[in-house]
Amino acid sequence: MATLDIPDNILMTIKGKVVLITGGSSGIGKATSDLCIELGALVVIGDITPPPKFEDTAECKFLGVDVSLWESIRDFFAKAKVFFGKIDHVFVNAGVGPTTDFLNHTLDSDGNIAPPNLRTINVNFIGAINTVWLATYYLQDTACEYSSAERSIVITASASSFQNFGATDYTAAKHGVLGILRGLVGKLEGKIRINAIAPSWTATGLVPPDAIEALGVAVQSPKVVARSVIFLFTSRTRHGDLIYSRDGTYLEINKATGGLLENTETLLGGMMSEDEVYRRIS
Repeated sequence: MATLDIPDNILMTIKGKVVLITGGSSGIGKATSDLCIELGALVVIGDITPPPKFEDTAECKFLGVDVSLWESIRDFFAKAKVFFGKIDHVFVNAGVGPTTDFLNHTLDSDGNIAPPNLRTINVNFIGAINTVWLATYYLQDTACEYSSAERSIVITASASSFQNFGATDYTAAKHGVLGILRGLVGKLEGKIRINAIAPSWTATGLVPPDAIEALGVAVQSPKVVARSVIFLFTSRTRHGDLIYSRDGTYLEINKATGGLLENTETLLGGMMSEDEVYRRIS
């Protein structure tokens, strides 16, 4: 599988576009907003709290939002559109680290088994569903003004989206995020482009970089990941892609030759896929 080159000239075409970013106050979200602004885009950041020392400018606005709460994320989109009059791209990025492994059971005040802590599921998966739901509405709303290739959604998946990973709730949520991409890619064909990123270890504050690097494993800068996000925004033919990044190297691993979809088809021996059956009976 060949590595993916991300040239600067493609990224520069983000100039003048309006980008909404959830989870934009730190980590990958902040690196993406910073790079978008540097390249001349207009940005609306949504997060629980603003970035450090943030001040609204003509090019960048902040709105408080909790993506797991419907009213909060609904109002975020409505207010964000007012700032610049349109929305071109949405980065579905808000997320938190693991909360529970589904094995540390506790009892409530009545001595009954308490429910699991679903914070990670609610933010990383339900929040992504809420955001994508609104993104498809607002981006289709501009259909008369722009071609489908110029409007896109990028979702933050993870390396844990397609392999075993011991953080149970985080892995379940990120598998779900990949499911959003795969479930919508056919339905959005010719309307809105949808893609995802799958970063490996990245210095986002969710993981201790020193401990990981002590194992001889590199931890990449969030600026590396930000380039893959803007690449997917600006690459007008990319739809249904999943870009894996590790230590500054990029791979498209979903649709590529030798990628996840092709290998699945090979393992199944060329039988008609469940997706093909579903499309024919729907």
